Amino acid sequence: MNIYLISNESYHLINDEIKNIVKDKKYLVFNMNKCSVSDLINEANYYSLMDDDKTLVVSNADFFSSNKIKDEDNELLLKYLNAPNEKTTIIFTTQKVIDLRKKTVKLIKEKYKLIYTPKIDKKTIISLIQKYAKQNDFVIDYDVCNYLINNSYDSIDIIINDLDKLFLYYGFPSRIKLEDVSKVIGEELESNNFHFVAAVIDKDLKKAVKIYQDLKIYKVEPISLLVILAREYRLMFYIKILMENGLNLNSMCQKLHLQDWQVNKLYNNSLKYNKNELLKNIYDLANADISIKKGLWDKDLSIYTFLMDACN
Repeated sequence: MNIYLISNESYHLINDEIKNIVKDKKYLVFNMNKCSVSDLINEANYYSLMDDDKTLVVSNADFFSSNKIKDEDNELLLKYLNAPNEKTTIIFTTQKVIDLRKKTVKLIKEKYKLIYTPKIDKKTIISLIQKYAKQNDFVIDYDVCNYLINNSYDSIDIIINDLDKLFLYYGFPSRIKLEDVSKVIGEELESNNFHFVAAVIDKDLKKAVKIYQDLKIYKVEPISLLVILAREYRLMFYIKILMENGLNLNSMCQKLHLQDWQVNKLYNNSLKYNKNELLKNIYDLANADISIKKGLWDKDLSIYTFLMDACN
């Protein structure tokens, strides 16, 4: 068996599968976001002068999912799968759901090894959490597992990352307490949402992109971020109108049902924009929201396009 396809939404679980296959062998890594199918096949077909076996781990092999692949690349891949180099082991990995109808996937399933986990249920996630904690000599209760799952959007990678933080927090093997979990990781996601909006309002493109990439790990829906941003721009616009109409701080607080510190923050932020800029951002966000929901625009591309425009 010298060709594998591993599909799992968790990077951690993919890595475990890779370790089980390669054992202690060295391997080369190909990131398909940075190289071509042709580059990969050329390397796979290349025979070492020492006549050694080699292993290639191919990350982001998303062409096995519903993602489109060029016809010539697909033919090249099929040709190799039908007559692979026996000296080369290839381990394809993707965090996306694979398309079982594709010829390449069918071929791997039929002739080689397909390791496919469509969706992990809650019971399995709890089992994985308890197993990981036990491996590190910690004890974890069901209510703590539930908290971790709810705080992570069911992402195993986030849960493992949060568990590693907890192990460092305790510093020695023990039973993990719920109050410590909420203290160590409880407000992280909400805080990141807040910092994302603040970065966009401040027109800090680099910071906004970095935080958005962090939020993607938590599988935060881009549409929810669009909604939060639109609300912020609308309130800033209302503040400008109310100021022009001569309303004082107390009157604005009552009219907008906000605290005085919130109105003060909105007022200070509104000074960075004129009314036309605010209206344009509100319109662009509404347009992006509708286009995403209709399936016309890619979610990530919509966010990045808005950020590039709004943060100039």
